[in-house]
Amino acid sequence: MLVEGINITGITCDGEKVQPGYAFIAIKKEGLGEEEIIDYAIKQGAVLIFTKEIAMIDRKNTVPIKYIEDPISLFWDLSNKLYDYPFEKLKIIGVAGKNGKTTTAKIISHIFEEQGSVSGYISTQEICIGKAKIEMNLMDFDANKLLEILDHMIKMDVKIIIMEVEDPYMKEDLLCGVKFDTMVYANIGIEPMDKNMDYLEMQKSVLKYIPENGNIIINADDPSSIVLLRDIKNRLIITYGLCSRATITASSIETVPLIKFNCCIQRGMTPCNDMEIDPMEFTVVIHLLGRHNVYNTLAAIGVALMYGVLPEDIERSFEKFQGIKRRMHRIYADRYQIIDDMSHDPSSYEAMFETIQSVDYENLYMVNAIIGNERMGLNKQNAEILCSWVKGIKSVNIITTCSVDCVTKKDQVSEKEKKIFHQILTENEISYIHKEKLKDALKIALLYAENKDLILLVGEYGMEQGEKFIKEFLEERN
Repeated sequence: MLVEGINITGITCDGEKVQPGYAFIAIKKEGLGEEEIIDYAIKQGAVLIFTKEIAMIDRKNTVPIKYIEDPISLFWDLSNKLYDYPFEKLKIIGVAGKNGKTTTAKIISHIFEEQGSVSGYISTQEICIGKAKIEMNLMDFDANKLLEILDHMIKMDVKIIIMEVEDPYMKEDLLCGVKFDTMVYANIGIEPMDKNMDYLEMQKSVLKYIPENGNIIINADDPSSIVLLRDIKNRLIITYGLCSRATITASSIETVPLIKFNCCIQRGMTPCNDMEIDPMEFTVVIHLLGRHNVYNTLAAIGVALMYGVLPEDIERSFEKFQGIKRRMHRIYADRYQIIDDMSHDPSSYEAMFETIQSVDYENLYMVNAIIGNERMGLNKQNAEILCSWVKGIKSVNIITTCSVDCVTKKDQVSEKEKKIFHQILTENEISYIHKEKLKDALKIALLYAENKDLILLVGEYGMEQGEKFIKEFLEERN
């Protein structure tokens, strides 16, 4: 591709990813000077440089250096051209919010897959086309990698992509070139509002990625959505929730042993295919647990209806839905139950405890993986939520672990993180057993659990191997 009269083979903003023949768009990084960044890119083989630093243009250079006012916008303009304008060939559905993104996105993907559509799924955890995972290193996920993925999916005849819009994307402004057809706001969970305004502002920034006449599907029960709605103009808004003002709502709700409710479309809708949907009700049965997943299911139904999937087809698609790994996922149900959940912050702990209130069990064994990666404040908050619930739960046994046998160096639990978690438990007179290794913690739960008991696996990266270890132990028993 010709840029400024020079044939380039690629574009990047990351000096570490420059290859011979690339154009390099310099964006100043903390701890590095502009000159240092540019010199390194030239050494790596860059044939064209763009920068905001006028001083760099005036010096003697071995390759052309051009001035640019907005490096990020230039990157996307050139990249779109290099990859032959991928956003004109795809419909991209974003899923934003604090909690529920993965569950909502996975349900949407499943519905489209059951209709015979070739859909893609993108998050920082995994990339899929249908049910097939794409093997790709997701460390340092950036705009270059996103464009490579989109290009690959187009070649695989993908037409619709469901993409989790996660916090790092918004902080780094990596999405300013993405064109979303629809944005779903899962639960933002800001409470109290005045303590989380920075997060709300970040969520509001997502609106700029939705073109005029785009679609926004938002939780009407979430207080922060009211604030977001004030800034939404010239977009079609569909609300979901359990309140009377929601367009899509639910009644006659059951949340265990699976979710069942009547889905009510309270007002007429006009989907993307221009076929009118009149107010109606239909039955939803889906293999998930918990009231919070009623919201996630309603959000996914809203997307499906907007893209012309009929209610009866939505019902049928849920018959084959088998739940989502690490999202209140029942991994064993014989003598006792074992449920695995990736609770990692106060709101997800709240949702987890609320859900198990409806689960029938005798004794609860909770194996909690303490969170690492220098998150003392989060561990303190999680422990406080745990204590507030445990005091009202019958026969609960807490087992904590640092998962030293399976976490990466980045997610290792420090002594301070472990201490603050245990300190909160002690202050609230909550007894616990601690094991450094996840395997040892799980063995204790399996040793003591009896008929009709519940083992609850809780935690983020420290519990990623929990299901695998449990299945190995159960196979050894048999």
